[in-house]
Amino acid sequence: MAENYTDEGLDRLIGYMPRNSGAPALDTTLYLAAITTAGFQTRSPDTALDGTKVPGRTTVWSTDYQTVAGGSTRGAGGEPTIGTGAYARKSVVNTDWGAPATNGNGRRTTSAQESFAQSSAAWSNANVIGFAIVNNSSAGSGVAYGYANFDDGSTVQINAAGITLQVTPFWQNDI
Repeated sequence: MAENYTDEGLDRLIGYMPRNSGAPALDTTLYLAAITTAGFQTRSPDTALDGTKVPGRTTVWSTDYQTVAGGSTRGAGGEPTIGTGAYARKSVVNTDWGAPATNGNGRRTTSAQESFAQSSAAWSNANVIGFAIVNNSSAGSGVAYGYANFDDGSTVQINAAGITLQVTPFWQNDI
């Protein structure tokens, strides 16, 4: 999945395996969050996002990612406002993920195709460049395990009612 795993996400994974520390508790439901061009990474140097750039691995979703409008530090990272145009993070339950299989130099599990709720109007940040896999349903909160652009480097416009964003997330670890 991730073009960039985050340090925060890697720390959680290391807590599960190989340490099996049990803290924090294992996430049984993950969420997809849309990433838009309205966000930028605030770690030096400031980085504008587009269809080929996602936040870096040291980016902490809740503190290091701002929206362009007003320089808000709410931490939603250019994510559309929850409820605007029917935007909500999309849950991905653990049973949506397929069996691991060899892919290139690593192992991959792919989720079933996931659909965000159909838009009822334009999303507050309409230029979607990719998604994050996070562990919380509320915008700007939780741990982002990783960020990914769409495979074709495109930007998807959610600028009217009746548009459904669909993604097929995968998680891959290479050796």
